[in-house]
Amino acid sequence: MVRLSALNMKLTRDLWRMRGQVLAVAFVIGSGVATLVMSLSTIEALQATTDTYYQRYRFADVFASATRVPQRISQKIAEIPGVQSLQTRIMHLATLDIGSFEEPVVGQILSIPENGQPLLNQLVLRKGRWVLPERENEIILSEPFAQAHNLDLGDSITAILNGHKREFNIVGLALSPEFIYSIGPGSLLPDDKRFGVMWVSREILEAAYDLKVSFNDVAIKLLHNTPSAPVLRELDAILEPYGGIRSITREDQISNWFVMNEIAQQKTMAKILPAIFLLVSMFLTNMVLSRLISTERTEIGLLKAFGYSSIEIGLHYAKMVVLICIIGIILGSILGAFFGRLNTQMYADLFRFPLLIYQPGPQAFVISGTVSMAAAVMGALGAVKKAVKLPPAEAMTPPSPAIYKNAVASASRLTHWLDQPTRIAIRQISRWPLRSFLTGLGIAMSTGLIIMNLQWNDSLTHLSRVYFSNPNSKILWWA
Repeated sequence: MVRLSALNMKLTRDLWRMRGQVLAVAFVIGSGVATLVMSLSTIEALQATTDTYYQRYRFADVFASATRVPQRISQKIAEIPGVQSLQTRIMHLATLDIGSFEEPVVGQILSIPENGQPLLNQLVLRKGRWVLPERENEIILSEPFAQAHNLDLGDSITAILNGHKREFNIVGLALSPEFIYSIGPGSLLPDDKRFGVMWVSREILEAAYDLKVSFNDVAIKLLHNTPSAPVLRELDAILEPYGGIRSITREDQISNWFVMNEIAQQKTMAKILPAIFLLVSMFLTNMVLSRLISTERTEIGLLKAFGYSSIEIGLHYAKMVVLICIIGIILGSILGAFFGRLNTQMYADLFRFPLLIYQPGPQAFVISGTVSMAAAVMGALGAVKKAVKLPPAEAMTPPSPAIYKNAVASASRLTHWLDQPTRIAIRQISRWPLRSFLTGLGIAMSTGLIIMNLQWNDSLTHLSRVYFSNPNSKILWWA
């Protein structure tokens, strides 16, 4: 116990004496932990928010379109095994006329019931009211499109429906889980100025497109754990005589595909960025311990001469690495949770989620701490192994000087044309190729981090602006 206490006192003194290097290594480890916590917590938040949004507003599992389907066919679709519920509707593209915008605008017009929310793909009414049955010129407009054109309740918008121009009054602004990522036909990215979504009374679209007691689009909700492939086959067979287009599942629906792709990008970032920081931390811990052990050869010899075992000495240096890593894990966890919240808020602003659930679970912190601790310990293994292998007599003597000899590059005629500093550099690279390679690799990684940092600066500026200037955001936050 006394011997253990003496080693602990030595450990405390060493940490204080090397506090600058200790903090440098801890900050690198903390950067890797913060990046990993931020990525994992963002993935959890996006997945939880999307699932809750889809479930609360009954986002469909299967989508199909046709030219003209009699309404009676909906009963046949409902009898397909695995179908829980369905919503038939009318959906068409129309040209919109925005008085303050001179370029062409495309609108996706969908029918909604006049007596309330549809059964599936329900709307999040952000402002205004629902359309009234007795009024034939009312629409609900998507909020991003309205904000892009500075439109508000009471404003009018003109749409060309089946060749006929018609003017509508905006009575509500809404969001929909079906159009989180709204992309117009032929576009690769969302453009709220040139593409918008409008919800109109079904009776209006039935009259405009001659679809009385008919529909041209259907959304289906499946029973839990129902395989979608058989349902798609039967649905395609039913709609084929009516100009049916191949049905798709939620995974292939364009808005959901883009949202899931963003989550997949976060998973990729969670693998790449932390790995860079953790590799650097492995290198730094090995370098710090190697230098410490080389300067403490005499102390190691004395400790072994006084009866300390190799295991005790190895644990002494391993504890130093663990303490440094704990400091980095604490710092990284705090920063990771904070930046994870900001990162999730950025996605909420981009996707306009009506609610945001940010609840970082213990899994993100446990995974980050375990991975960083394992990386730091692995980086220190070589140095610790070197310390415990030193015999007492050899450890108490200074290390033998390095043996040098003329290198092939130094004796060649080409080197005579080079100046002295260049010859020294070539000689160092040829004598220690592995060290030179690792140094070059470190410089390459640092350059990559700098470039990525420049790209992230704009994002972080946007994040801070959203965080400090958007007090009305609805965030559910658990620390």
